[in-house]
Amino acid sequence: MQSITRIRAALLVLALLVLTPCAASAEGRIYRWLDANGAEHFGDTPPANARSIKVKQTSSGINAGAELPVVDEAACTRKRDQLKSYQLASKLTETNALGETREYSDAERQQLIAVSETQARAACGEG
Repeated sequence: MQSITRIRAALLVLALLVLTPCAASAEGRIYRWLDANGAEHFGDTPPANARSIKVKQTSSGINAGAELPVVDEAACTRKRDQLKSYQLASKLTETNALGETREYSDAERQQLIAVSETQARAACGEG
């Protein structure tokens, strides 16, 4: 009878040792950020431009009920306006710090529009 009690106690201690790190990591923060190409990333170690989001933990440990990140409406509007200006422009030019102007080719303009669409979707929580 004592051996069964010892086995149960050992299993309880083992279960606590296994589950304690899981509970601690569940309380950690998850960060969301966009890279230079506008691609969205998530991780537990943020770069300088990351923002924290809250994650709802379920009994199964799966983040099925994760809260959506809060959308910065001003950033969303800026990205959509920028995209619209690129789409409506017949030509795009860029002026550097020395005052030199360069015109984008049609292929470069299309690539800039594609990147801007991705950035606008990400900024507006659509993607």
